[in-house]
Amino acid sequence: MTQIKTILTGGLAAYLLIAVWQVTSHPEIAVQAVALGLIFILLTVIAWISDEETLKKAEMVILWVAVGLFALYAVLVAGGIV
Repeated sequence: MTQIKTILTGGLAAYLLIAVWQVTSHPEIAVQAVALGLIFILLTVIAWISDEETLKKAEMVILWVAVGLFALYAVLVAGGIV
């Protein structure tokens, strides 16, 4: 598991470097880059949680957020908004 955490952290660092480079080239994407960067940072921090109970709770929150977003997308498509 330590190798996965290290690779995930390296991927985060690579994304942050690319995001900074892209924002300097295209300032209009700054909000999206910051939002996605915060999500990636949160997911990387969750991967480094060593307490099993806290990790399980975090994973369940992520799962239900994903289900909720999928349901929201389905409603928006059914309503003709997307």
